[in-house]
Amino acid sequence: MATPYSSTFPAEPPGDPDDPASVARHDQHAFERVGTMLRHWDRPHRRSYHWMITLDQHQQVIELSQRCQQLLPQAGLDLIPPESLHLTVRRLGYVDEVDPSRLRTALRTVRERCLATAAFHLKVIPLAGSPGAVRFSVAPWSPLLDLHRTVSAAAGCDGVDPLAMYRPHVGIAYSDRVQSPEPYIEAVHRARSLPLAEIMINELQLVELYRADHQYRWRVLERLPLAGASLR
Repeated sequence: MATPYSSTFPAEPPGDPDDPASVARHDQHAFERVGTMLRHWDRPHRRSYHWMITLDQHQQVIELSQRCQQLLPQAGLDLIPPESLHLTVRRLGYVDEVDPSRLRTALRTVRERCLATAAFHLKVIPLAGSPGAVRFSVAPWSPLLDLHRTVSAAAGCDGVDPLAMYRPHVGIAYSDRVQSPEPYIEAVHRARSLPLAEIMINELQLVELYRADHQYRWRVLERLPLAGASLR
């Protein structure tokens, strides 16, 4: 039987979404209060179009994820491989519901906005989690919230407050069963002494996302550079 849970976790945003220490403390405290880890794959899923930041080319994030994964219990988790590391911005829509003209219009609008949006540095912080995953916190949120507003407007959702529905993060492992969180909370504590990674985000991707073998896979449809991307 599916066990639903909210994808907006923690329920409340951190006090200062742009301060790495504030974001890390907030996410870690929320994970420590999780009573039960749920099966991530019970979440409903259909092939969909997503705006994402893919991280398979960021070696610092790959190395940090692998170091953290080595600290996690081997049972009960589906580890996320390097090629599947990502930061979701927002779903555009389900493939069978988005017609080609809507897709082209959204893509054109977001591309124009991205060309006026500066590339930015992002700190990737070990380690916290949610009821269905173990994940990195990230900061600052402001440039990610701006991207969320951009893609929301392109989908016809003007005026959406991203803080009401969006919690930026990077998953490194998915819970594959309903289970106690204690072993993972303990492992997360051990990982917090590791140094964070800092990367430059210089493009947004539009992908076609699907599931296969307890992983998320995607096909990149478009890469949308941010202003100053050549400074990578």
